[in-house]
Order: sequence, then structure tokens, then C-alpha cells
Amino acid sequence: MTAAIVPRKLGVALLLACLAAGSALADVVYVTAMTSNCVSTTTCGSLPNQDVNSQGMLVFNNNGYGAFTTAKATAAGKPNTPGSQYHSNAYSNSTPASGITLAPTLGVPGGVYQVYHVYSSSAGNVSTDIVVGVTNAAGCTLSFNSTDKFQRSYGVAVGGFNTWQLLGYVTNNPGVSNPVITFFYQSGTVSAGANARLVTEVFRFNYYQPCLDIPPVGTTGPLASNLNSVVVTGVSNAATKITVYQDSGSGMQAIGSITSGIVASNNTVPVSGLVKGAQVAATQNLGTQEGCVPTTGLFVGGGANPSVRVAFSLRYDPTMTGPVGSPGTTAGNVYFLGASNVLSGSAPDLGAVLHPSTNWQTVTFTRGDELNPTDPSVRWVGTGPATLGGEYGALDGLAIACEGDTGPFKIYIDHLENGTNGIVQGFEAANNGAVGYQFSRPGGSGTTEGNVLGAPDSSTVTTATAYSGTKSCVAQFQFNSTETNKWVRFVTANNVGATVNPQLQLTEPISIKILLLPPGATPGAPAPGNLTISFSGGNAVINWSGTYQLQSASKVLGPYVDVPGVTTAPYSTPASATEKYYRLRN
Repeated sequence: MTAAIVPRKLGVALLLACLAAGSALADVVYVTAMTSNCVSTTTCGSLPNQDVNSQGMLVFNNNGYGAFTTAKATAAGKPNTPGSQYHSNAYSNSTPASGITLAPTLGVPGGVYQVYHVYSSSAGNVSTDIVVGVTNAAGCTLSFNSTDKFQRSYGVAVGGFNTWQLLGYVTNNPGVSNPVITFFYQSGTVSAGANARLVTEVFRFNYYQPCLDIPPVGTTGPLASNLNSVVVTGVSNAATKITVYQDSGSGMQAIGSITSGIVASNNTVPVSGLVKGAQVAATQNLGTQEGCVPTTGLFVGGGANPSVRVAFSLRYDPTMTGPVGSPGTTAGNVYFLGASNVLSGSAPDLGAVLHPSTNWQTVTFTRGDELNPTDPSVRWVGTGPATLGGEYGALDGLAIACEGDTGPFKIYIDHLENGTNGIVQGFEAANNGAVGYQFSRPGGSGTTEGNVLGAPDSSTVTTATAYSGTKSCVAQFQFNSTETNKWVRFVTANNVGATVNPQLQLTEPISIKILLLPPGATPGAPAPGNLTISFSGGNAVINWSGTYQLQSASKVLGPYVDVPGVTTAPYSTPASATEKYYRLRN
């Protein structure tokens, strides 16, 4: 019988693929009992594979103890083979000097490798008590000198798949990458006639580093250059240390750690020197062993709030006939209004670009005349007309796209308006703190959830500021990279307490108020509403909403002075013939 090693070209490909995905060096080498990457004896015959290692030795030498069988396992990563080798009672004569010999070429001289084996015992003719002795014939040391993993129970498939069985560890001698290992008979029954075969099919050598035994952890937002902490996720309750790393161009460097107060799941780690555009990752220690340091991570943003571009996402089907504000279709084609092209990932390529400002900004787009539209539109879901037609559309949501900085973002939204139809949706009817009112959380759309971090991710009614009245919606999120095709589909679907996909008249302008504050700025109080006046007895009674300083003047243009201590309504003052004017100060 013979065996084969996967060609080194495949080994190199596996190594490069794993290096791209993480910091741990990965070298995986397969040794197969039959010719590898072949599924038929018609193509490759039934003889054992005759491949040799870099020293000219057979990578698998059965020393005459074996023959071909069609039995073969199904397992993750296993190379294709036409079958395997079975060994009968002659194998009981094998010794450390004349057993089955493996001689692979491994990638790391002096490295430690895990040795696995997989085979199928589905025919029911494998020994139930065989114990195989193992010896380090040359160039290595072993962590094991025998194994029972060739017994029938270890070749049983579960759910259609066989399991790779860990036999032990081999450590190459310094400077050596061609270990020689011999498997020989130690005890038990080996006899094909007694349905007690020994079967060898595929061995796997995995380069081993202790850090691979430590479960990896993640990071989440917010991540910004003006922050001094990072949230690390997926931490074990047994962790003894958490370390945060940053790659700003010279590889991952530690920027913060904690060794006490660690809890399961999420932990906040103080850091210093977060750099915009750098990548952040983390590790955990179990005992003294640290997990492998990742080579990639999440991008650090420049801080709230960078510029974004905004378009409207509108659904259309011809069955919608109004009125404005009533529930619209949840099906039909979906269009961007304010964009004329769609980028990869379905992002709008155009829209209103908003720069940070302490003032509320109005985003307005008008389809207008269907044959001569004021603003462009483009279909991004469906198979209907390429541009938006008809008189009514349903607001699917806002499309908020990245302009090259991940954020994080904290965006206030108020007053969905529709031309002469007035305000279609505001937030005054909602309770302060209401979650998902009118707009679901930014990460709630399956279309774009892969574009944002797991946190922050919220849509909440707030009294911190408003375009008018006392309430608005505040959306918080962060993109996970800087590409301009990253976007958030901030949808009305699954919202709480408001209309889903409210209908809008496309011949009228559609607008919404947005406050995108500069980094470090705080929202101002909402603008005061109107004063109302009524008379009761000999007094004039003035009313208003909210908490604002009442001021008075004897002339309409002032000067105005505060009415001492009066910030909430009602305010009553004697009616007289003397002219007096009142206003509210924000």
C-alpha cells in the first residue's frame, strides 16, 4: 500500500490564504494513503501514491502491509482520493522499524504540528480494539507513543461527515522540516477475515501555535480618533487580560489593556492614540496564554459626525392612490429619488451631501413632472421602469451613504414634509425615549446591516433638540469601512407607533430636516413655538409649550427684557391700555 502528500503547491496556497485571514502562521499538509486529488481508480489506478518528500523519501510507505479498498471518508478539507488502504493480520508483524511510515515535508523547521487522521468505517469491517504504536523514527519528538483512534468507533460518520481524529503532536527538531513517524502494531485484532481491518486514508499535519487554543474576541463601535476606550466583545468569563491593538501602518501595536474587572461578553478597555483610518482588534488571555493577534480589524473613524450623502428610497406600485400619509405598499419596485446611478452594494451614487453644521439642514427632492422630472431617480430593486413614475410613492426609508469616513454618526431627524401637503410625520406624538418610532434602527435592514458595526445602532425619540416643537428622532450608527458604496437603509418597515411606508405625492417636493452636528458640538434646545393669548377677567393669559424664558418690551422691535422667573406657561398679567409685546428666548 502507498500514500500521497498533497502537492506543495496546494500547501502553499493554504498557507497564503490563512496568513491573509489572521496573524497565526498556518501550514496544513495532507498525507494520503492513495493518490491525492483523484476520485477514480480508472484515472489513477489502485496502487498507493508514490509521491516523495523534499528528501526523496516516500511520504507514505506501507512496507507491504496493505491493499486497496474503496472505503473513503467525507470530511472538511479532505483531499479527494479513489479510496484508502486496509491492513490485515500481516500488519501484526509490523515493528517500529518496519511499520507504516509517514515522511511529510512541513513548512516550519523546528515547528510543532498537530497530527490528525480521518477514515470511514461505514462498512462495519474495522477492528474494534486495535491499538497502534507510534515512534519518532527521525527528526522529531512525539507527544504520543500509541493511539486507539483507528478503532471502528472513530470512523463512524455523524450527519454524513467523518471527524478528523487528533492523534497527538509532533515537534520538528531544530532546522528540520521532514520528520519521519512510524505506526506499528501494538495490540488488538487485525484480520480482514474477522471483519477487523486497520484502515488508513488521510493524515493531516496542522502547524500549531498555543495562541490558536484561545478563542478570538471582537471589537465594536463607536471607534473614533477622539475617543479613549474600545469595547471588546465575546470575552470569556475566565479571561485574565484583554489587550487592544491598532495598526496605523506599521502592524498591530498594543494601545491599551485591562487585567481586572473583566466580565463575560463586552468589556470597555481604556486606550490611547486612536488614529483615524487605522484598524483596531483585540485579544484575550486565558491564564498566561494570549490569543493570536489579528492582522486586520475595524476601522477607526474621525469622530462624530463626518459628511454623508442622503437620498430618499421610495417604493412604487400603481395601486397607490393616496391620501398622503396613509400606509403605502410594502412590495413593488424600489427607487432612489435624488440619485441617477446605483453603486455596487446597491448604494446611491449621488444625493444631497450634508456637511456638519450647528444648523438644521433641509434635504429636498422633487420628482415633479414624470416626463420632465426635477430631480433624478433610479430603480435599485425590482424589474419595472428604470425611473420613478406615477403620482404616489411610499417612503421605504432614507438612504444615508458614506463619504469616506466611518463616523460614528449621531444624526437628528425631524419633519417629513410633502410640499403643500405639509408635515406628514413628526415626533411630537411619541414618548420621549421611544425606540424605533417611524424609523427602525439603522442596522435593522437586511440590505445594509453588513455595512455597519454592531454598536452604536439605535433609533430613538429625544427631547435634546427638535426642528420645531420639543422632539425629534436621533439615529446612531458607524460604518465598518470607508468605501463610498457603504450605506444605511434607514427604513420605516417594522417601526413602532407610526405609519409603515407612508404614501407621498411625487408631484410635490419631499423634504426632511436633518441636524448633523460638528465633532464636539451639543444640540441646542428646540426652537420655541408660537405664543397664544386669551383673556380671563381683567387679565391677559399667555400660553406656550416647553421651557423658555419669557421676555417683554414696550415696542415690537424691543429692547426685550426677561420677565423674572417666568419660563413655563401660563403667564397672567393685568390687561391695560398700555401697549406690551412678548416673546420667548431660547
